[in-house]
Amino acid sequence: MSTAWRYTAMLLAGALLLLGFGLSTVRSAVVESHGPRGLLETRKVLRQLGGAPGIAERKAQLREIRARLQQERKAQGADAAAFSRRIEEAFAELGLQLTASSAWKPVTKAEIPGAFAFERTFTGTGPFDRLLDAIATLESWPDQLRVRELSITRQGPGNVAFTLEVTAVRATAKEGS
Repeated sequence: MSTAWRYTAMLLAGALLLLGFGLSTVRSAVVESHGPRGLLETRKVLRQLGGAPGIAERKAQLREIRARLQQERKAQGADAAAFSRRIEEAFAELGLQLTASSAWKPVTKAEIPGAFAFERTFTGTGPFDRLLDAIATLESWPDQLRVRELSITRQGPGNVAFTLEVTAVRATAKEGS
């Protein structure tokens, strides 16, 4: 092979090598021109979440969860034990006997500015007229205690077995005081 052909083959190989390097550089430039990889992934996640309406829906769900957790925190911070004793003492003073009661549970659906609500169920026995007096007494308290549900079963002359579900609304303590 002559020297001229050898140099031509070397120049052709070099040109092909430079062409390959140029094409790979152009391909990289095109990929990078579509934005950084993080932006592409963000767009993909946004599409998976349903776009702006999906994000708005999730924000609303998070607000509801946050409100419920704040309500539960406030209810736990209230002096529920002392309040329960007040209720139990009122029943005892009127001659009603409590046989069972549930724990206080926050009422998350109640949206009362500057206050929170929680509920509890009491079961007991006693004279019917005293039960009515107890309900009137409880509802006269400033805690806005309200009877949500009352079921009564006759037990004997003048006596009833009752299940009483009450809801109390209590003002929140000012933050920092």
